[in-house]
Amino acid sequence: MSKQQVVILLADKNQSNIETIKSTLIHYNDIKYKFDITDSLKDLLEKNEHNKFELLLMNQGFSDANGIKVIEEITKRKLDIPVIMIVEEGKEDLGVKAMDKGAYDYLTEDEIKTVALSRAIRRAILRKKLEDVIKESIKKLEKLAIKDGLTGLYNHNHFKEILKSEYKKAKRHIQPLSCIMLDLDHFKSVNDTHGHPFGDHVLVNSAEILKKLVRDTDLVARYGGEEFFIVLPNTNLEGSFILAERIRSVFENNIFRKGEISAVVTVSLGISSTLDGNVTGDNDLIANADKALYRAKWRGRNNVCTYDETEFDEAVGGKEEEKKIKDFYVRLENINENIKETCIESAHNILLEMNSWWDNVKEHSVRVSNYAEKLTKELLMSDDDITVVKRAALLHDIGMVGINSKILKKKDKLSDTEYSLIKRHANIGVKIIERTKLFHKELPIVLHHHERFDGNGYPHKLKGDNIPYGARIMAIAEAYDVMRTNTLYSKASSPKEALAELKECSGKQFDPYMVDCFVRVIEKSK
Repeated sequence: MSKQQVVILLADKNQSNIETIKSTLIHYNDIKYKFDITDSLKDLLEKNEHNKFELLLMNQGFSDANGIKVIEEITKRKLDIPVIMIVEEGKEDLGVKAMDKGAYDYLTEDEIKTVALSRAIRRAILRKKLEDVIKESIKKLEKLAIKDGLTGLYNHNHFKEILKSEYKKAKRHIQPLSCIMLDLDHFKSVNDTHGHPFGDHVLVNSAEILKKLVRDTDLVARYGGEEFFIVLPNTNLEGSFILAERIRSVFENNIFRKGEISAVVTVSLGISSTLDGNVTGDNDLIANADKALYRAKWRGRNNVCTYDETEFDEAVGGKEEEKKIKDFYVRLENINENIKETCIESAHNILLEMNSWWDNVKEHSVRVSNYAEKLTKELLMSDDDITVVKRAALLHDIGMVGINSKILKKKDKLSDTEYSLIKRHANIGVKIIERTKLFHKELPIVLHHHERFDGNGYPHKLKGDNIPYGARIMAIAEAYDVMRTNTLYSKASSPKEALAELKECSGKQFDPYMVDCFVRVIEKSK
């Protein structure tokens, strides 16, 4: 086993003391001591610039300074080296003064001949190690206090402190200051569709994109959730708009990838500036950027908006115009709802023309939709969310059109290869439905209705609450209908048998709370 090596700088003009120290320490077999010798403050400082010493062991008298002055100089220059002072017998008060100035310990000239020398050195080195550990821990805590744990950007609280400082600086030097608030569009859908781990991946990589696009003097912070904030010192409105548009374009053309999952996530951006008419403090910059961001999203997202534009929009648009817009939107939404219903019905009719056996799939989807609706009402979901789940149930097997009909009609047990092909139907269904641009909210449910609560499902092995809420509902509704229906593989189970199977799989395949609710629903309807 190799010995621990300790490098000591001996500062002493007394050669007898130097030889005594070396002789005393050579008897310790567990530590190998190495020495460098100096007898002047100037030489001591030069040696510390070019070498790493674990300890400075020095006499009270130097050729060009006394020991107290040396300690003061070491402290002033922040050399961060433990010091043990050697004093003459009867002058222990100098050792106490040295410790008051920052020395770790002191020894008399008699003590350097004894085991006291080794003990003092060991204590000093151990103390230094502990201090280094504490300093490193403090640095980490300070970093945690100002940085966001996921993205590594400045957090909300530290961002507000910096914005306040930059605002005061801009006012003092009569310089422009601009801010950009940006939000990842439809980020909830990213989490619902691909799971929170992929969502975190998008957030981390979004932070990296932003850091690459800004200047060194700019500040990028995670404002909260999927929102980011950029502070742009000495930047006018035109400069901030150019940057915002560049950010928008980069995100629009970027593909986030993790494993087999990929997605494009656009951003909406709002810009504020100290030149905005209502700005009297740093909080006004935040409020104005937030208002501009809201307007950018209102325009349809993937958009840049300045606070000035929101002021203009409000000036030219009165209450009458706002009411007309709202009325138009409501009527358009009603038309959109009718289009969705027609689209689903048309899809099933097309599939029936292509495959006569599709009628059975359609009937299955309708029953699943009815079961899912009963469960959503028991779960006290809103009318809008209930409608989404019902539609997703009607669409959940659309992807079966991409599976070979021989596999679907096969009476014998499926091979592993055939089963893996069957499992592709959820992805195929999503790709088909995406093209309609109508069923944005339904997509996560269709994609993940075969995930299992224990994480052993497909296509992404999501677990527990990471599985979209509607997909967990669908899993129960579909499983119950499959068990209650005669198939090529098995005879229909009774309601009691099917419910017993759901209970058996509660917490493994299905959400246990939803299973309890579904059992209540079915038992009440008997």
